Amino acid sequence: MKSWRERAENWADAVRLAAAGRGYTCDGCGKEVFSYPEERLCADCLRALERNAGRRCPKCGRRTIAEGLCLECKSRPPRFERGFSPFVYEGFAAGQLNRFKNGERYLAFFFGEQMAAYFAQALSEGIADCPAEELLVVSVPSSDRRRKERGYDQAAELAKAVARSLGAARLPGALTVNRETFSQKRLTAEERRKNVAGAYAAKKDCCKGRTVLLADDLMTTGATADACAEALLKAGAEKVYFLSAASVPEKPLTEQK
Repeated sequence: MKSWRERAENWADAVRLAAAGRGYTCDGCGKEVFSYPEERLCADCLRALERNAGRRCPKCGRRTIAEGLCLECKSRPPRFERGFSPFVYEGFAAGQLNRFKNGERYLAFFFGEQMAAYFAQALSEGIADCPAEELLVVSVPSSDRRRKERGYDQAAELAKAVARSLGAARLPGALTVNRETFSQKRLTAEERRKNVAGAYAAKKDCCKGRTVLLADDLMTTGATADACAEALLKAGAEKVYFLSAASVPEKPLTEQK
């Protein structure tokens, strides 16, 4: 039997989902969009988004400087099978994602639907090899403190939209936070790996024999996704794919710290 908190959350989700199809203005600039919610952004805002196309790392999916693996994946390959992100974390796309992370919760519908479409394309091209209906969608967890500060768990909001768009099952709470981690913003790649090492755990046998699609808002170095993938694989996942709304592009060695 569901607790009162779970029932309240389900009711709130239903209200947000109903409201998500009733807008008539661009989620980016407020201009009228008469095809909403089929198009949640106007044509100008859609053009302004930095799409993740062209050269991409075959492992983590970020935009790369040259063909082949990015420097991060060459240095330490992540334990997830492959990573995907529809947008590059630059310019307008970065601004929209930051709006979502800092209070504008409704943007989860736009980003989640774009993430699902991007991953569906990978499925159709055979880059990912699990039927959508057999996927188990799991989100990177937020700590209680960060969830209270924001008012919601941004990765969980994206996972809901992704699962709904793909017609896949979602497993809330599959991953938990073992301990509080420091903010990753100013940490180097190695510091990020140490910061999240052992920070996540998966419920025993929660995904045994399943292909998991791990959802998050942003991939910077891939350290968090790697740590979560490790926990899911230990819990019996057959393989883990990682899907984020955006990813930080590979930087030249001269710009890396």
